[in-house]
Amino acid sequence: MSIKSRSALLRCKAAALLAIAWLALSGATPRLWADDQPVTIVPSAAGHVHPSICRTKDGTLLVVFKAANVLQCSRSPDGGQTWTQPAAIATSALRPAAIREVKTFEVYPGTADTLPDGRVLVTWNYIADDKATDGYYERALLFTISQDQGQTWSEQALIGPVEVRHNVLPWSEGRWLLPLRVGPPRLFNPSTGELAVFPLAVPAGQQHAFQQIVRTPKGTLLAMGPVLLRSADEGQTWTAIEKFPAAATDTDSAEGRYLTVLSDGRLLVTWGVSTDNKGLRYNFSADDGQTWNNDRTVTLLPDTSIAARYYSARTIELDDQHVGTVFINGQGVHFLRVHLDRVAR
Repeated sequence: MSIKSRSALLRCKAAALLAIAWLALSGATPRLWADDQPVTIVPSAAGHVHPSICRTKDGTLLVVFKAANVLQCSRSPDGGQTWTQPAAIATSALRPAAIREVKTFEVYPGTADTLPDGRVLVTWNYIADDKATDGYYERALLFTISQDQGQTWSEQALIGPVEVRHNVLPWSEGRWLLPLRVGPPRLFNPSTGELAVFPLAVPAGQQHAFQQIVRTPKGTLLAMGPVLLRSADEGQTWTAIEKFPAAATDTDSAEGRYLTVLSDGRLLVTWGVSTDNKGLRYNFSADDGQTWNNDRTVTLLPDTSIAARYYSARTIELDDQHVGTVFINGQGVHFLRVHLDRVAR
């Protein structure tokens, strides 16, 4: 390489470094980076596909989503770089005994969660609609468990007539806390089948539905609904968090958000806006959810259509330096690996 060519190359590198420094100092939203290349898990998608994601104890990633009235699972052993051909979770296609047989029914996806003992829990609703005949309309929340990182699944079991969209939170005594799309959360005991209301009201006493409830490494609970609530005493009392960057204006918008708890104590929120959403928005809290960095929201893939209303993109921690987000649009189900410094710094 000639001296003139080396000089030109050095000038290009210097210009690039100056541009990056300007973005960091100005707080401007970064545009498309070279590594913003989502991996497609499924090349086409329509209807209530609603993918969810979890990471097993051996590092395998599982994405669960709806196909033709059956849930399917795709697995990645390499941090999301490659994904297996989706395999049906056969038990999810079966009509539960608690629901009568009707012509119009739907398998509606819930979530995939890794339990403290390493098992993988998948939930979904079976919805039967025979209102035209005699007004019959019923839904059952069901679950199945995998003990081998999503390769095989147990027979379905019944939780009850409720609707779950966001993740199950493991609770004391082997119970699960279920945030519902409609109504107060429920506590479910899988050993006894007991399903009980978990009272959760805003400080003024008003009861809302909460799309997601998470626990931080400090034991703090955050409940995300029309307002974001925080509890430091196992849900006995709650405080409303002001100026939450992903605040929702209605029930449908409330579904388009997702909280991620990082192992170092930080919290991420991933969200989109409206039916014609573009890109993935990220914001973070570094003080256990008490305050958020409203002036430092980062938008990735800003020119890409990504479903947001009714259901959210979902982000999980991959390691101490990366998160991964699964999302859906008209071109399929996709996964994006993101360095944490880009969205929580």
